[in-house]
Amino acid sequence: MKNLLFCFGFLLFAISCSNSQATSNDNSKMNDFEVLYKSEYGGSGEEKTEVFTDQESFTKMWNGSINLYSGSTDVPRIDFSKKMVVSQHFQSRNSGGAEYQIKSVKQSGNKTEVWYSAIGPEEMATMAITAPMIIVVVNKTDDPIVEFKIQK
Repeated sequence: MKNLLFCFGFLLFAISCSNSQATSNDNSKMNDFEVLYKSEYGGSGEEKTEVFTDQESFTKMWNGSINLYSGSTDVPRIDFSKKMVVSQHFQSRNSGGAEYQIKSVKQSGNKTEVWYSAIGPEEMATMAITAPMIIVVVNKTDDPIVEFKIQK
């Protein structure tokens, strides 16, 4: 009976920890933006925005953060002549279950504003320190200035 309870508890824990998402890397489906990856894990744990305007630097970041922990070797191909990649690392949290969602992307000149929402868990959540991260593909601008803003 103890073994059954232990297995059930471990299964619930494993399911609650797998909150990573990678979307398709089909560039023809992109409009104003595409969420390429979002997870409660993988970020630096410090508020930080990174902009990638070439495949080489993007591949280095992807292999050093996403593929390092997933065991995969796939790297999405991006048309950097038209698009750029923005990664947002959020502050570490004391528990899991937070849902980060990109609401819109507004671009004017070289300024890009990424509006997002952050919804905390309504019920029980994983009690683990998380480091949320979102990676978004947006239209390319010259000398990009990118800000992530919370939409309330």
